[in-house]
Amino acid sequence: MTALVAHCSLQGDAAEALAGQLDVASQLWGEGAFHVRCERSERELRLSLSAADWRRLALAKARVAGDIRRLPGCATLALSWVGDGDPERLGHVQHWHVAGACLVTPHLRRVTFRVEDAEFYSGDLHHVRLLLPQRPGGVFAFPKPCAAGLPVWPEGELMPVLRNYTIRAVSPRSDEVDVDFVLHEPAGPATAWARDCRPGDEIGALGPIGRPVSHARQRILAGDETALPTILRQIEECPADERIDAYVEVLDEAERQDVALPKGCRLHWLRRGELVEAIRQRGREQSDVAVAYAGTEFSTARQLSAVFAEDLGLPSTRFRSVAYWRMQGARPA
Repeated sequence: MTALVAHCSLQGDAAEALAGQLDVASQLWGEGAFHVRCERSERELRLSLSAADWRRLALAKARVAGDIRRLPGCATLALSWVGDGDPERLGHVQHWHVAGACLVTPHLRRVTFRVEDAEFYSGDLHHVRLLLPQRPGGVFAFPKPCAAGLPVWPEGELMPVLRNYTIRAVSPRSDEVDVDFVLHEPAGPATAWARDCRPGDEIGALGPIGRPVSHARQRILAGDETALPTILRQIEECPADERIDAYVEVLDEAERQDVALPKGCRLHWLRRGELVEAIRQRGREQSDVAVAYAGTEFSTARQLSAVFAEDLGLPSTRFRSVAYWRMQGARPA
């Protein structure tokens, strides 16, 4: 299969601003759905992207341009990709239509979507940014690409509500994906939409986004209901030569799910408030953890960062503790 290619060239001050940070930038891209090549001459700095198809090339353009503009001194760099790809559409933004929905637990609703290309979501990037209407029954417009490959968002009532979610399962044969929504009150825009959606309803999805799953001989996964989709997906997709110990705190026993555990994987169900001490105890009993990941409420995420470093003895490069939501009298949207 012939790869699709796009490139951009920077000269003068723009090239100088980026040239000294290419080592940092290249670590962000690594190996994955696309490849980046950087070439430096006396007159210019040239970035070349290659990917297997137009969707992955669009993802590469947006990812590389976004990462570059977040580097010190590079926020206003004028990036312009030329070459392959669709200049009129963002390939990593898909139209999703509701195929069905069901309650997995009393507070967790699973929505199945028919998508344009489900295989695009296979792999170690589990998160997407959902595009939702601002109000029930409302409409929104999809973004268009700028020259840098980044989305140009509509204004006013056509601007979608954006929320990050995890794809719980991918079915490439049927071009379907599942997303689990935690139901809570008061309901934010995503929760309200998921609660009331009907077959045929349309939303959008940008991505996949975020960092890929970290693989290692022994993984620790920790979280609450909001992180449960990625935790269970990682367990189900765990390679035979890896082991996972997962710790999940939920409201009560009714929120537990039946899970078929592969060999080498364990799942510990906990009550609310027991997570931090359970991970701390795990560190006291065994010191075989290679990487750790947690997704939970803001204050709990901070505590787990300390536990991963102090009790499990992991360097900062070997763990992530992400705040999925913040306690403000309600759960996230």
